[in-house]
Amino acid sequence: MKISVIAARLRAGAVVCGLVAALTGCESAASKTGASATDDASADTAATTENVVDPTKALPSEWVSFALHMPLPADWDAMASGLFADDAAAGKFLPERQFSTGYWIAAAADPTTPDQSRLTLTFAKADGKTRRTLAVVPTSFAIGKVWLQTVRAAMAKMTADAAKDPVGAERFLLEYHVVSTQGGLFNFGVEGNQGVYTLHITVSSPRTSLVPEAIGHALQSASAFDSIAGTVWFHLNKDDFDFFVDHAYGAGATSKQNFKDFRLFPHNWLRLTVDPHLDQKFVNVGFEVVTLDNQRIAVAKAPASILAGNAFQELVLHNMGTMLDAEDAKAGSSLPWDSTFYYDHPDGGGVVRVVAHGEAGKFSIAYAVETPQHALADVPFVAWPEVVFPAKDPNADAACNQLGDPSIQLAAQGTLDMTFKAGKVVLDSKDLKGPLKGTIRCSIFHAADVTVVGPNDGAKSLQDFNVENADLQAATAPTFTSQLLTAGQYQVLCAQDLDNSGDASKGDPVTLPIGGQEVACNKNPVIIEFGLLNPN
Repeated sequence: MKISVIAARLRAGAVVCGLVAALTGCESAASKTGASATDDASADTAATTENVVDPTKALPSEWVSFALHMPLPADWDAMASGLFADDAAAGKFLPERQFSTGYWIAAAADPTTPDQSRLTLTFAKADGKTRRTLAVVPTSFAIGKVWLQTVRAAMAKMTADAAKDPVGAERFLLEYHVVSTQGGLFNFGVEGNQGVYTLHITVSSPRTSLVPEAIGHALQSASAFDSIAGTVWFHLNKDDFDFFVDHAYGAGATSKQNFKDFRLFPHNWLRLTVDPHLDQKFVNVGFEVVTLDNQRIAVAKAPASILAGNAFQELVLHNMGTMLDAEDAKAGSSLPWDSTFYYDHPDGGGVVRVVAHGEAGKFSIAYAVETPQHALADVPFVAWPEVVFPAKDPNADAACNQLGDPSIQLAAQGTLDMTFKAGKVVLDSKDLKGPLKGTIRCSIFHAADVTVVGPNDGAKSLQDFNVENADLQAATAPTFTSQLLTAGQYQVLCAQDLDNSGDASKGDPVTLPIGGQEVACNKNPVIIEFGLLNPN
């Protein structure tokens, strides 16, 4: 039976395309839950301006990250306090803790300053026995304490609201954020939604250079900061929005009804004040947090022009009107939309982003606010550990007369002298159910007739063969010599039939059409590697 049939195009493409996605760093959109209005900027935060001679040219760079989303632990408050807030400031650092399977976090004193701690983030390697460090970041007690006080106030209000009416407990997301050019990125966020709380932890390695002579080195010189990012949501109708924006950024800002210490209901712990300067075409928009003990903490203040504010107002009113008309004509016919008004004051003011959202005739506003960046003493560079590869096969690029066999010579025709082996992934797979013994079924194709997902439609094999009773774990590997083939490039596709079904069953080792085999000599020694277990 031809391998082009039993491999069913490697069941087909799912294995290889999944592998390609993993190698290229693709991430599923479904991998992130509870995305906020600030989520899109999370990765960008790590991509700070490069410290290069020519600031108009960005250097190639890379980093590795993970994000986890889990129910908020019962001792979350003590955990945060021991990492970067009151307990840590008092020297009572959180001992190393496994916060999710195979992920650990630990806090320690920062030897360079009494005002900071250092957090170390590690994860378990695939062998399950050893770990590696992904990031080490500095944190400040000053900013960490503010974040913790803010979360306490937000949760207390939501818990009280949810007890009365869960639907009325509007969503919030509060994140403590650290960026270190030498140590990496750390984000610790608490989300509340109708009385249900989620912990979001994002960690990234430091950003490193891909310039050939500097691979693995930090892209920038030492620099670090921490900040707090908060997003609150509330629902409103078209008239509410019109009034709200007019009194924030428009003519209404001059009336006695402008916003002064305004409670962003139901988030009463967050207060909004608008200071109008309409003769200069701007307003100052400020936010304060009111803690559980009634302390006032200014978190952000930035100017917004009445010009951009008017454009935002008109754009959102248009979207709202269009959506309501569509819903009146036919329920469910309108398109969801978002409109954003962004303004900032980088020099000590912070960032504000107002996001209006419409869906199925319902409207909401998200206020996303970030505090000014607070400078930190950075950590020593967290370098990648060295990666050691097996020595290259000395015959891989050798000429015919350099293969160590005097009978091998350059020729217009030749054989593929195949040795079969199981790759590390197959040998280490938890899905491997038994010994690798069984018939190896193979087909040889012209390389041009095979793609990453298998043979092209209509492609014909040049030779089909079986290797009976093959043992891929034996001291002496199975071998096979092909028929004579014209000099050129080939693909050998194989599956080992472990259950003697005559087909490539789930769990059978299969080869992948990556690379190929060349015929250039009268005899051509090649390794045929079984790379994966068939998943289907």
